[in-house]
Amino acid sequence: MTGHLRPEEKDPDMATSAKRALRIVVPALGAVAALSLTACAGDAGTSSNADGFEGVELTVWNNIDFDPYQTLQKEYFEECAAELGVTVDVQTITGEYTSKLLQAASSGSLPDIALLSTDTQVGLLAEQGVLADLDALGVSTEGISDTVVGLGEFDGTLYALPVQVENYVLFYDTAAFAAAGIDAPPATFAELVEDTKAIAAATGQYGIALPGVGGDGSTAQYFLPFLLSAGGDPADPTSQGAVDAVTLYQQLVAEGGLSKEFVNWGWDVTDQWLGQKAAVQVSGPWNLVDTSIPFEYGTASIPVLNAGDEGSIGLLGYAYGVSAAGDAAHQEAAAALIACRASEENQIDTAIQGGYIPALTSAQEAFVAEVPAAASFVDAIENGYNAAQLGTEWNSLQQVYIDAIQDAAVNGTDPAEALEKAAKAQG
Repeated sequence: MTGHLRPEEKDPDMATSAKRALRIVVPALGAVAALSLTACAGDAGTSSNADGFEGVELTVWNNIDFDPYQTLQKEYFEECAAELGVTVDVQTITGEYTSKLLQAASSGSLPDIALLSTDTQVGLLAEQGVLADLDALGVSTEGISDTVVGLGEFDGTLYALPVQVENYVLFYDTAAFAAAGIDAPPATFAELVEDTKAIAAATGQYGIALPGVGGDGSTAQYFLPFLLSAGGDPADPTSQGAVDAVTLYQQLVAEGGLSKEFVNWGWDVTDQWLGQKAAVQVSGPWNLVDTSIPFEYGTASIPVLNAGDEGSIGLLGYAYGVSAAGDAAHQEAAAALIACRASEENQIDTAIQGGYIPALTSAQEAFVAEVPAAASFVDAIENGYNAAQLGTEWNSLQQVYIDAIQDAAVNGTDPAEALEKAAKAQG
Protein backbone atom coordinates (compact mmCIF):
# COMPACT_ATOMS: atom_id res chain seq x y z
CA MET A 1 0.00 0.00 0.00
CA THR A 2 1.23 3.46 -0.83
CA GLY A 3 -1.07 5.44 1.42
CA HIS A 4 -1.64 9.13 0.85
CA LEU A 5 1.87 10.07 -0.12
CA ARG A 6 2.00 13.23 -2.11
CA PRO A 7 3.11 12.42 -5.66
CA GLU A 8 6.74 13.48 -5.29
CA GLU A 9 7.27 11.29 -2.20
CA LYS A 10 6.50 7.98 -3.85
CA ASP A 11 9.23 5.57 -4.80
CA PRO A 12 10.58 6.26 -8.30
CA ASP A 13 8.56 3.45 -9.84
CA MET A 14 5.43 5.36 -8.72
CA ALA A 15 6.60 8.89 -9.46
CA THR A 16 8.20 10.87 -12.24
CA SER A 17 10.15 14.07 -12.44
CA ALA A 18 7.03 15.63 -13.93
CA LYS A 19 5.13 14.83 -10.75
CA ARG A 20 7.91 16.28 -8.64
CA ALA A 21 7.57 19.48 -10.62
CA LEU A 22 4.03 19.83 -9.32
CA ARG A 23 5.41 20.87 -5.95
CA ILE A 24 6.02 24.58 -5.55
CA VAL A 25 8.85 25.34 -3.16
CA VAL A 26 8.00 28.50 -1.25
CA PRO A 27 9.77 30.56 1.38
CA ALA A 28 8.69 30.50 5.01
CA LEU A 29 5.39 32.22 5.71
CA GLY A 30 4.88 34.63 8.58
CA ALA A 31 6.41 34.92 12.00
CA VAL A 32 6.07 31.28 12.94
CA ALA A 33 8.87 30.34 10.56
CA ALA A 34 11.28 32.38 12.64
CA LEU A 35 10.86 30.11 15.64
CA SER A 36 13.85 28.32 17.09
CA LEU A 37 14.69 25.08 15.34
CA THR A 38 14.81 22.96 18.45
CA ALA A 39 13.46 22.66 21.95
CA CYS A 40 14.22 19.40 23.69
CA ALA A 41 12.16 19.81 26.83
CA GLY A 42 8.51 20.19 27.67
CA ASP A 43 7.13 18.79 24.40
CA ALA A 44 5.66 15.45 23.43
CA GLY A 45 8.42 12.99 22.67
CA THR A 46 10.82 14.15 25.36
CA SER A 47 12.98 11.27 26.56
CA SER A 48 14.08 10.78 30.14
CA ASN A 49 17.51 9.67 28.92
CA ALA A 50 18.61 12.88 27.21
CA ASP A 51 22.06 13.18 28.75
CA GLY A 52 25.42 11.45 28.92
CA PHE A 53 25.64 10.64 25.20
CA GLU A 54 28.99 12.23 24.40
CA GLY A 55 30.87 10.20 21.81
CA VAL A 56 27.82 8.36 20.46
CA GLU A 57 27.56 8.42 16.66
CA LEU A 58 24.12 8.04 15.07
CA THR A 59 22.86 7.65 11.52
CA VAL A 60 19.48 8.96 10.35
CA TRP A 61 17.67 7.93 7.17
CA ASN A 62 14.79 9.66 5.42
CA ASN A 63 13.54 9.50 1.85
CA ILE A 64 11.97 12.93 1.32
CA ASP A 65 14.48 14.39 -1.06
CA PHE A 66 13.14 17.86 -1.84
CA ASP A 67 13.63 21.20 -0.15
CA PRO A 68 12.76 22.79 2.14
CA TYR A 69 12.01 19.47 3.89
CA GLN A 70 15.38 17.83 3.31
CA THR A 71 17.38 20.80 4.56
CA LEU A 72 15.09 21.38 7.54
CA GLN A 73 15.42 17.81 8.78
CA LYS A 74 19.20 17.96 8.56
CA GLU A 75 19.22 21.22 10.52
CA TYR A 76 16.86 19.88 13.20
CA PHE A 77 18.91 16.76 13.80
CA GLU A 78 22.27 18.51 13.77
CA GLU A 79 21.05 21.18 16.22
CA CYS A 80 19.60 18.51 18.51
CA ALA A 81 22.73 16.38 18.25
CA ALA A 82 24.87 19.32 19.31
CA GLU A 83 22.67 19.84 22.38
CA LEU A 84 22.84 16.16 23.30
CA GLY A 85 26.55 15.78 22.66
CA VAL A 86 26.20 13.17 19.91
CA THR A 87 27.42 13.04 16.33
CA VAL A 88 24.77 12.54 13.66
CA ASP A 89 24.94 11.65 9.98
CA VAL A 90 21.66 12.57 8.27
CA GLN A 91 21.21 10.74 4.98
CA THR A 92 18.52 11.11 2.33
CA ILE A 93 17.91 7.74 0.72
CA THR A 94 16.77 7.79 -2.90
CA GLY A 95 15.33 4.90 -4.85
CA GLU A 96 12.96 2.26 -3.51
CA TYR A 97 13.02 3.23 0.14
CA THR A 98 10.86 0.42 1.50
CA SER A 99 13.02 -2.20 -0.20
CA LYS A 100 16.18 -0.58 1.15
CA LEU A 101 14.76 -0.51 4.67
CA LEU A 102 13.85 -4.19 4.47
CA GLN A 103 17.25 -5.10 3.07
CA ALA A 104 18.99 -3.18 5.85
CA ALA A 105 16.77 -4.86 8.44
CA SER A 106 17.54 -8.35 7.14
CA SER A 107 21.29 -7.66 7.13
CA GLY A 108 21.32 -6.07 10.57
CA SER A 109 22.35 -2.70 9.16
CA LEU A 110 19.25 -0.62 9.80
CA PRO A 111 20.22 2.97 10.67
CA ASP A 112 19.88 4.12 14.28
CA ILE A 113 16.91 6.31 13.27
CA ALA A 114 14.66 6.05 10.21
CA LEU A 115 11.75 8.14 8.99
CA LEU A 116 8.92 5.69 8.32
CA SER A 117 5.54 5.93 6.64
CA THR A 118 2.97 4.67 9.10
CA ASP A 119 0.78 2.91 6.55
CA THR A 120 3.37 0.31 5.56
CA GLN A 121 6.90 0.76 6.82
CA VAL A 122 6.24 0.87 10.57
CA GLY A 123 4.31 -2.40 10.46
CA LEU A 124 6.71 -4.16 8.12
CA LEU A 125 9.73 -3.41 10.30
CA ALA A 126 7.99 -3.86 13.66
CA GLU A 127 6.74 -7.26 12.58
CA GLN A 128 10.35 -8.30 11.99
CA GLY A 129 11.36 -7.21 15.49
CA VAL A 130 13.94 -4.70 14.28
CA LEU A 131 12.43 -1.57 15.87
CA ALA A 132 12.90 -0.59 19.51
CA ASP A 133 9.99 -0.14 21.91
CA LEU A 134 9.91 3.63 22.36
CA ASP A 135 7.83 3.45 25.53
CA ALA A 136 10.60 1.40 27.12
CA LEU A 137 13.09 4.09 26.07
CA GLY A 138 11.11 6.79 27.86
CA VAL A 139 9.68 8.50 24.78
CA SER A 140 6.55 10.46 25.69
CA THR A 141 3.52 10.99 23.46
CA GLU A 142 2.02 13.67 25.69
CA GLY A 143 0.29 16.31 23.62
CA ILE A 144 -0.47 13.96 20.71
CA SER A 145 -4.01 12.68 20.18
CA ASP A 146 -4.66 8.95 20.50
CA THR A 147 -5.57 8.82 16.82
CA VAL A 148 -2.16 10.14 15.81
CA VAL A 149 -0.25 8.11 18.40
CA GLY A 150 -1.88 5.00 16.96
CA LEU A 151 -0.18 5.65 13.63
CA GLY A 152 3.18 4.83 15.21
CA GLU A 153 1.97 1.71 17.03
CA PHE A 154 2.00 -1.95 16.03
CA ASP A 155 0.14 -4.51 18.11
CA GLY A 156 -0.23 -1.92 20.87
CA THR A 157 3.46 -1.03 21.14
CA LEU A 158 4.87 2.36 20.14
CA TYR A 159 7.60 1.69 17.58
CA ALA A 160 7.74 5.09 15.89
CA LEU A 161 7.08 8.64 17.07
CA PRO A 162 4.75 10.51 14.68
CA VAL A 163 5.94 14.00 13.78
CA GLN A 164 3.52 14.86 10.95
CA VAL A 165 0.37 13.60 9.31
CA GLU A 166 -1.43 13.98 5.99
CA ASN A 167 -5.04 13.67 4.88
CA TYR A 168 -7.29 15.04 2.14
CA VAL A 169 -9.95 17.78 2.06
CA LEU A 170 -11.84 19.74 -0.58
CA PHE A 171 -10.19 22.79 -2.11
CA TYR A 172 -12.59 25.10 -3.96
CA ASP A 173 -12.34 28.24 -6.06
CA THR A 174 -14.44 30.82 -4.21
CA ALA A 175 -15.03 32.94 -7.34
CA ALA A 176 -16.45 29.98 -9.25
CA PHE A 177 -18.84 29.26 -6.38
CA ALA A 178 -19.91 32.90 -6.29
CA ALA A 179 -20.51 32.92 -10.06
CA ALA A 180 -22.87 29.97 -9.63
CA GLY A 181 -24.65 31.66 -6.71
CA ILE A 182 -23.36 29.13 -4.16
CA ASP A 183 -22.42 30.61 -0.81
CA ALA A 184 -21.05 27.55 1.02
CA PRO A 185 -19.07 24.44 0.09
CA PRO A 186 -20.98 21.16 -0.30
CA ALA A 187 -21.49 19.12 2.86
CA THR A 188 -23.16 16.04 1.35
CA PHE A 189 -22.75 13.90 -1.74
CA ALA A 190 -26.01 15.29 -3.16
CA GLU A 191 -24.83 18.87 -2.64
CA LEU A 192 -21.51 18.07 -4.31
CA VAL A 193 -23.34 16.75 -7.38
CA GLU A 194 -25.69 19.75 -7.53
CA ASP A 195 -23.00 22.36 -6.86
CA THR A 196 -20.54 21.03 -9.41
CA LYS A 197 -23.32 20.77 -11.99
CA ALA A 198 -24.32 24.39 -11.34
CA ILE A 199 -20.72 25.60 -11.51
CA ALA A 200 -20.09 23.81 -14.80
CA ALA A 201 -23.22 25.42 -16.26
CA ALA A 202 -22.44 28.90 -14.92
CA THR A 203 -18.72 29.11 -15.63
CA GLY A 204 -17.88 26.58 -18.33
CA GLN A 205 -15.35 25.03 -15.96
CA TYR A 206 -15.44 21.47 -14.81
CA GLY A 207 -17.23 21.44 -11.49
CA ILE A 208 -14.70 19.06 -9.95
CA ALA A 209 -11.50 17.34 -11.07
CA LEU A 210 -10.77 13.82 -9.83
CA PRO A 211 -8.29 11.25 -11.12
CA GLY A 212 -9.71 8.17 -12.85
CA VAL A 213 -6.73 6.60 -14.57
CA GLY A 214 -5.40 3.19 -13.67
CA GLY A 215 -1.82 2.27 -12.90
CA ASP A 216 -0.40 5.18 -10.91
CA GLY A 217 -2.27 4.75 -7.63
CA SER A 218 -3.97 8.15 -7.73
CA THR A 219 -7.55 7.13 -8.45
CA ALA A 220 -7.98 4.85 -5.45
CA GLN A 221 -6.30 7.33 -3.11
CA TYR A 222 -8.65 10.17 -4.07
CA PHE A 223 -11.62 7.79 -3.93
CA LEU A 224 -10.78 6.55 -0.42
CA PRO A 225 -12.02 9.67 1.45
CA PHE A 226 -15.41 9.41 -0.28
CA LEU A 227 -15.60 5.69 0.48
CA LEU A 228 -14.84 6.29 4.15
CA SER A 229 -17.23 9.24 4.41
CA ALA A 230 -19.97 7.05 2.99
CA GLY A 231 -19.38 4.61 5.84
CA GLY A 232 -17.71 2.02 3.64
CA ASP A 233 -15.11 -0.53 4.63
CA PRO A 234 -12.17 -0.17 2.21
CA ALA A 235 -11.42 -3.88 2.59
CA ASP A 236 -14.93 -4.81 1.39
CA PRO A 237 -15.75 -3.64 -2.16
CA THR A 238 -19.28 -4.99 -1.74
CA SER A 239 -20.11 -2.73 1.24
CA GLN A 240 -22.95 -0.25 0.84
CA GLY A 241 -20.51 2.57 1.44
CA ALA A 242 -18.45 1.43 -1.54
CA VAL A 243 -21.59 1.34 -3.69
CA ASP A 244 -22.59 4.83 -2.56
CA ALA A 245 -19.12 6.23 -3.28
CA VAL A 246 -19.01 4.74 -6.78
CA THR A 247 -22.55 6.04 -7.32
CA LEU A 248 -21.25 9.53 -6.48
CA TYR A 249 -18.71 9.34 -9.31
CA GLN A 250 -21.38 8.07 -11.68
CA GLN A 251 -23.71 10.95 -10.76
CA LEU A 252 -20.96 13.56 -11.03
CA VAL A 253 -20.31 12.48 -14.63
CA ALA A 254 -23.97 12.05 -15.51
CA GLU A 255 -24.87 15.53 -14.23
CA GLY A 256 -21.94 17.22 -15.92
CA GLY A 257 -19.93 18.18 -12.85
CA LEU A 258 -17.09 15.79 -13.69
CA SER A 259 -15.78 15.32 -17.21
CA LYS A 260 -15.62 11.83 -18.71
CA GLU A 261 -12.03 12.76 -19.44
CA PHE A 262 -11.30 12.08 -15.76
CA VAL A 263 -10.36 8.52 -16.74
CA ASN A 264 -7.22 10.02 -18.31
CA TRP A 265 -6.25 12.09 -15.26
CA GLY A 266 -3.77 10.86 -12.66
CA TRP A 267 -1.65 12.64 -10.06
CA ASP A 268 -1.50 15.61 -12.42
CA VAL A 269 -5.23 16.19 -11.90
CA THR A 270 -4.40 19.14 -9.66
CA ASP A 271 -3.34 21.01 -12.81
CA GLN A 272 -7.02 21.22 -13.73
CA TRP A 273 -7.72 23.12 -10.52
CA LEU A 274 -4.57 25.24 -10.49
CA GLY A 275 -5.29 26.22 -14.11
CA GLN A 276 -8.88 27.15 -13.16
CA LYS A 277 -10.29 24.53 -15.47
CA ALA A 278 -12.06 22.97 -12.48
CA ALA A 279 -13.58 24.66 -9.45
CA VAL A 280 -13.08 21.87 -6.92
CA GLN A 281 -10.34 19.37 -6.22
CA VAL A 282 -9.51 16.89 -3.47
CA SER A 283 -5.97 17.41 -2.27
CA GLY A 284 -3.53 17.46 0.62
CA PRO A 285 -1.90 20.08 2.85
CA TRP A 286 0.98 20.82 0.48
CA ASN A 287 -1.36 23.23 -1.34
CA LEU A 288 -1.60 25.32 1.82
CA VAL A 289 1.92 26.64 1.37
CA ASP A 290 1.75 27.15 -2.40
CA THR A 291 1.90 30.92 -2.82
CA SER A 292 1.62 30.62 -6.61
CA ILE A 293 -2.10 29.73 -6.59
CA PRO A 294 -3.54 32.63 -8.63
CA PHE A 295 -7.01 32.81 -7.06
CA GLU A 296 -8.74 32.82 -3.70
CA TYR A 297 -9.72 29.41 -2.42
CA GLY A 298 -11.36 27.78 0.54
CA THR A 299 -11.07 24.37 2.12
CA ALA A 300 -13.81 22.13 3.46
CA SER A 301 -14.26 18.66 4.89
CA ILE A 302 -14.93 15.77 2.52
CA PRO A 303 -18.72 15.63 2.04
CA VAL A 304 -20.67 12.87 3.77
CA LEU A 305 -23.45 10.72 2.33
CA ASN A 306 -26.26 12.26 4.38
CA ALA A 307 -26.48 15.45 6.42
CA GLY A 308 -25.55 14.74 10.01
CA ASP A 309 -23.34 11.75 9.20
CA GLU A 310 -19.91 11.65 10.81
CA GLY A 311 -17.28 11.75 8.13
CA SER A 312 -13.96 9.92 8.10
CA ILE A 313 -10.75 10.26 6.15
CA GLY A 314 -7.71 8.12 5.63
CA LEU A 315 -4.83 9.28 7.78
CA LEU A 316 -1.17 8.75 6.93
CA GLY A 317 1.66 9.60 9.25
CA TYR A 318 5.40 10.03 9.12
CA ALA A 319 7.18 8.82 12.23
CA TYR A 320 10.73 8.23 13.42
CA GLY A 321 11.67 4.74 14.57
CA VAL A 322 14.77 3.56 16.42
CA SER A 323 16.73 0.45 15.48
CA ALA A 324 16.63 -2.35 18.04
CA ALA A 325 20.05 -3.54 16.89
CA GLY A 326 22.07 -0.85 18.66
CA ASP A 327 23.39 -1.13 22.19
CA ALA A 328 21.64 0.63 25.07
CA ALA A 329 23.63 3.82 24.65
CA HIS A 330 22.79 4.09 20.96
CA GLN A 331 19.11 3.33 21.48
CA GLU A 332 18.76 5.82 24.32
CA ALA A 333 20.63 8.52 22.41
CA ALA A 334 18.50 7.87 19.33
CA ALA A 335 15.33 8.12 21.41
CA ALA A 336 16.49 11.43 22.87
CA LEU A 337 17.37 12.70 19.41
CA ILE A 338 13.96 11.97 17.89
CA ALA A 339 12.28 13.47 20.96
CA CYS A 340 14.20 16.68 20.33
CA ARG A 341 13.42 16.57 16.61
CA ALA A 342 9.71 16.23 17.50
CA SER A 343 9.59 19.52 19.42
CA GLU A 344 6.66 21.85 18.91
CA GLU A 345 8.86 24.47 17.24
CA ASN A 346 10.24 22.01 14.70
CA GLN A 347 6.79 20.64 13.89
CA ILE A 348 5.37 24.11 13.31
CA ASP A 349 8.37 25.05 11.19
CA THR A 350 7.96 21.95 9.01
CA ALA A 351 4.24 22.63 8.61
CA ILE A 352 4.67 26.28 7.68
CA GLN A 353 7.46 25.66 5.20
CA GLY A 354 6.64 22.20 3.89
CA GLY A 355 2.88 21.86 4.00
CA TYR A 356 2.43 19.07 6.55
CA ILE A 357 0.01 18.77 9.46
CA PRO A 358 1.95 18.54 12.75
CA ALA A 359 1.46 15.56 15.05
CA LEU A 360 1.37 17.67 18.23
CA THR A 361 -2.05 19.16 18.96
CA SER A 362 -0.49 22.45 20.11
CA ALA A 363 1.51 22.68 16.88
CA GLN A 364 -1.66 21.99 14.88
CA GLU A 365 -3.35 24.91 16.62
CA ALA A 366 -0.40 27.17 15.89
CA PHE A 367 -0.42 26.10 12.23
CA VAL A 368 -4.14 26.88 11.91
CA ALA A 369 -3.58 30.27 13.54
CA GLU A 370 -0.96 31.01 10.90
CA VAL A 371 -2.74 29.29 7.97
CA PRO A 372 -6.52 29.22 8.69
CA ALA A 373 -7.24 26.99 5.69
CA ALA A 374 -5.47 24.18 7.57
CA ALA A 375 -8.45 23.92 9.96
CA SER A 376 -10.30 21.49 7.67
CA PHE A 377 -7.34 19.11 7.85
CA VAL A 378 -6.95 19.35 11.61
CA ASP A 379 -10.68 18.96 12.29
CA ALA A 380 -10.75 15.67 10.35
CA ILE A 381 -7.91 14.01 12.26
CA GLU A 382 -9.83 12.86 15.34
CA ASN A 383 -12.03 10.53 13.28
CA GLY A 384 -9.25 9.50 10.94
CA TYR A 385 -8.90 5.99 9.57
CA ASN A 386 -5.48 4.43 10.10
CA ALA A 387 -4.45 3.42 6.59
CA ALA A 388 -2.17 0.71 8.00
CA GLN A 389 -5.28 -1.39 8.63
CA LEU A 390 -5.42 -2.17 4.92
CA GLY A 391 -1.92 -3.62 4.74
CA THR A 392 -0.75 -5.11 1.46
CA GLU A 393 -4.33 -6.09 0.59
CA TRP A 394 -4.81 -2.56 -0.65
CA ASN A 395 -2.60 -3.29 -3.65
CA SER A 396 -5.23 -5.58 -5.20
CA LEU A 397 -8.24 -3.69 -3.85
CA GLN A 398 -7.17 -0.51 -5.64
CA GLN A 399 -7.71 -2.07 -9.04
CA VAL A 400 -11.16 -3.27 -8.03
CA TYR A 401 -12.23 0.27 -7.20
CA ILE A 402 -10.62 1.77 -10.31
CA ASP A 403 -12.34 -0.72 -12.62
CA ALA A 404 -15.70 -0.19 -10.91
CA ILE A 405 -15.44 3.62 -11.02
CA GLN A 406 -14.60 3.60 -14.71
CA ASP A 407 -17.31 1.08 -15.56
CA ALA A 408 -20.04 2.90 -13.64
CA ALA A 409 -19.09 6.45 -14.63
CA VAL A 410 -18.30 5.88 -18.31
CA ASN A 411 -20.43 2.87 -19.25
CA GLY A 412 -23.36 3.59 -16.96
CA THR A 413 -23.14 0.20 -15.27
CA ASP A 414 -25.03 -0.12 -11.98
CA PRO A 415 -22.44 0.66 -9.25
CA ALA A 416 -23.17 -2.48 -7.22
CA GLU A 417 -22.86 -4.59 -10.35
CA ALA A 418 -19.67 -2.80 -11.39
CA LEU A 419 -18.06 -3.47 -8.00
CA GLU A 420 -19.12 -7.10 -7.99
CA LYS A 421 -17.80 -7.62 -11.52
CA ALA A 422 -14.49 -5.88 -10.73
CA ALA A 423 -14.03 -7.91 -7.53
CA LYS A 424 -14.57 -11.17 -9.38
CA ALA A 425 -12.09 -10.13 -12.07
CA GLN A 426 -9.45 -9.62 -9.37
CA GLY A 427 -10.12 -13.06 -7.92
